Amino acid sequence: MGNKTKNFRLTRVEAPTMQEALQKIRSQLGSDAMIVSTRTFRRGGVLGVGAQEVVEVYAADTRSRIENIRRENSSRSRMNEALGSSSLEEPLRPRERSTPAEARNSAEALQPAAAPGLHAFSSAIGQIHQDIKDLISRSSDTPRQANTFLRECHEMLVSRELDPRVADLIVEEISQLRLPSGYPDPARVRTVLRSQLTKLFLPSPQLDDTKRPRLIVLVGPTGVGKTTTIAKLAAKSKIHEHRRVGLITIDTFRIAAVDQLEKYAEIIGLPLIVATSPSEVEIAVEEFRAKETDIVFIDTAGRSHRDELKMTELREFLAVLPDAEVHLVLSTMTHGKTILSVANRFSGIGFHKVILTKVDETISFGALVSALISIGRPVSFVTDGQNVPDDIVASDPERLADLVLKVNAL
Repeated sequence: MGNKTKNFRLTRVEAPTMQEALQKIRSQLGSDAMIVSTRTFRRGGVLGVGAQEVVEVYAADTRSRIENIRRENSSRSRMNEALGSSSLEEPLRPRERSTPAEARNSAEALQPAAAPGLHAFSSAIGQIHQDIKDLISRSSDTPRQANTFLRECHEMLVSRELDPRVADLIVEEISQLRLPSGYPDPARVRTVLRSQLTKLFLPSPQLDDTKRPRLIVLVGPTGVGKTTTIAKLAAKSKIHEHRRVGLITIDTFRIAAVDQLEKYAEIIGLPLIVATSPSEVEIAVEEFRAKETDIVFIDTAGRSHRDELKMTELREFLAVLPDAEVHLVLSTMTHGKTILSVANRFSGIGFHKVILTKVDETISFGALVSALISIGRPVSFVTDGQNVPDDIVASDPERLADLVLKVNAL
């Protein structure tokens, strides 16, 4: 196939070996063809098995430019012959001895007559080189297109549904590293990408275990799984960490939510207090403090981030809990732009960390990366099922990177 520009024609060929590729170029464009770029890649097979190596060569057709130069030189020669024919008809006279200055002037006078053809040829070749550089710069907006490893990195990120702008930035960072040569090993690509992806996410800060009780409040929109998540956290703290745990719910808008948490509390063996006002929340916290409770989880009602009245009520509850850690619970089933909108509205009440739920139901975690970067809060936990207390794990940047790359993160 040929790609044409106004100055020359660029031809692409494929072959199993470089020798065969060059033979194709020679047969199509002649021996004057100029090789622009070459690369080797693999095609076909299943999961990399049975793939065939292919050599790709791009070459510029310089014949038309060179032929024009030759025609110009030929015409110029014929013209010079025609102009000089009258003087040649005169009989030759013996050369007179000339002075050194006259000899220099004579030699300098002869040079322009012999130089135009060579000068035009050199200028044309230089222009061809410049045209090729311009073409490459137009077709290679980023370093990844000039390097197979970078191209594989970018394709893997985009296949995980990362925003192309984020993928470009990651690949740009990778381009500064010492890159492996040859056909990229997928495992090596994932290792490099994992290292770069971890830099995008914030690590959770160290917890202050000196405060008793430690207060953890879960907030978020309806339907994201706050009640199930708080039951998982409470059960994990008691069963696996052997802590004294208490529960408070201020979700009195949904009877089903209170009933659900009561059942979890009964099964796990935890005390539960239902609070209907900020003052009742203060009293409940003091009760747990008197019992030397280590940690208290507080469940809140799901609120639409667009309902300003409900958000104001939530702020009033949180105002009496100045030392609480507020975790915004978000479902990974939600579109990235919607997640960002929810986080922006909940930022008005102030939250410190994010909990991501329903990871097991998410087709592509990569689509959420841009939103998580914009939110700018560490992810404390991720959940991947309904089982209490098993389907929840503490999060960190490495785990999030694994989720993006779809490796065993949970």
